[in-house]
Amino acid sequence: MAQTSPAELRPAATVIVVRPGALDPFEILLVRRNDRVAFMAGAYVFPGGRVDSADGDGVRDATFLRESSRFPDLSPLEEWRFRAAAVRELREEANVSVDVDDLVPIAHWVTPEIEVRRYDTRFYLTLMPEGQEACHDESETTALAWLPPAAALDQCRRGEIMLPPPTWTMLRRLERHDTLPEVLAWARRTPVVRVMPGFVTNDEGNVLTLPGDPSYPTIEGWEVPEETRFVLKEGRGWLPTRS
Repeated sequence: MAQTSPAELRPAATVIVVRPGALDPFEILLVRRNDRVAFMAGAYVFPGGRVDSADGDGVRDATFLRESSRFPDLSPLEEWRFRAAAVRELREEANVSVDVDDLVPIAHWVTPEIEVRRYDTRFYLTLMPEGQEACHDESETTALAWLPPAAALDQCRRGEIMLPPPTWTMLRRLERHDTLPEVLAWARRTPVVRVMPGFVTNDEGNVLTLPGDPSYPTIEGWEVPEETRFVLKEGRGWLPTRS
């Protein structure tokens, strides 16, 4: 039987929006994906989506263009369309307007080859602008929440919300920081490496693995997270499990 080639990667961008919390040092903006969408239906994620052809248009006058891209595989000019998509998707999904220069590159995740829909997603972090109020679009997203990272993770553990593995992993990294300035300083210095989860089937069922797992050698520049494997549970999505 002939092998099926992996689905083509689609460029995408997503934005981690942070703001000072009322009772906690900082909160993260999460939106709930509509149950009817084809990818990550019902999951809570950072606002974002596919890069459109028009995202490459426009006047290219930005500070980041005069610096080296933090994505090793992109030039600053090539990164333009990812930043433009991030800005557009954040505005469309959460009613938040930022500039391309407000975005700090923070991660690069690629959908596993086993998936039918695959995305090459650049993650950015930005501060919530003062005077703006976020709201979900009632189309692709059906709810919006501002949560401290630990609270979002606890809700996922209790089965109240679903978090995809990249979202879970990024929240775990944000959870380590005690203040918003610490988060911003970490975002500006953390290496950005390309991560594509692995996929195995064992006694637990379908399992995603990350670099640093016993079954998946780590990669240079990657900080091995607290959880390196996730098992797919009916009705609850991907949940972290012990290796």
